[in-house]
Amino acid sequence: MDGMVDILLEFLQAIVIYILVLGIGVFILFYVIEKTKQIDTFPHVWETDHIVEELLEQECIRPAGCKILQDGTVEYE
Repeated sequence: MDGMVDILLEFLQAIVIYILVLGIGVFILFYVIEKTKQIDTFPHVWETDHIVEELLEQECIRPAGCKILQDGTVEYE
């Protein structure tokens, strides 16, 4: 009978540990999701995208053409 009680206690301990690990994982998941929502609300993120879009609309003045990189610099080919 003692062997059966030991097995039951080990099983219950494993269940508690799995529930704690799962709860911590869900907490971290929601924390990361909430942080990314806050990052998206900063206006400077949209300002840089707007500048890059404006630079991409510019035309190259050299006949061979050019490439406008993400940081806004122009690379002539």
